[in-house]
Amino acid sequence: MAFTAGLLYADKENIPGKHYVPYRGMRQAMENECFKIMSVSAFKNYNHENALMEINVKFSVPVDPLSFNGETVIINGRNSDSNVFFNFGRKGGRVRITIINAREEFYTVRFSGVKSYKGEFLEETEIENIQHGTEIIKGRQ
Repeated sequence: MAFTAGLLYADKENIPGKHYVPYRGMRQAMENECFKIMSVSAFKNYNHENALMEINVKFSVPVDPLSFNGETVIINGRNSDSNVFFNFGRKGGRVRITIINAREEFYTVRFSGVKSYKGEFLEETEIENIQHGTEIIKGRQ
């Protein structure tokens, strides 16, 4: 008795009412979930020479990494420069913003022009008073 690959693996693209698109090697649902920030957390990490501020942002859907740059992520009123790095989670829904030589106590991060994997723009959002130990979850502080 012979089996074919089509019988062994369910073809999720044929499920009625569900539509999928390939994104970063995974299938992402094309459901109409609103693109928004779900949580923000931050901590300062001190090593021998530099202070690193890490701001972790979780989004409701995966983001387009190409939309994260110096002009779309503004930190303390200035475009992100070479001291700011963006690291994306495996599934694309989490972004860690690392600021090297973080000398300031409080940070304000504004997102303007950031897109989701579907091309939907994030509403311009500004998060103020981010400091070591900050934790914001779905609008709570």
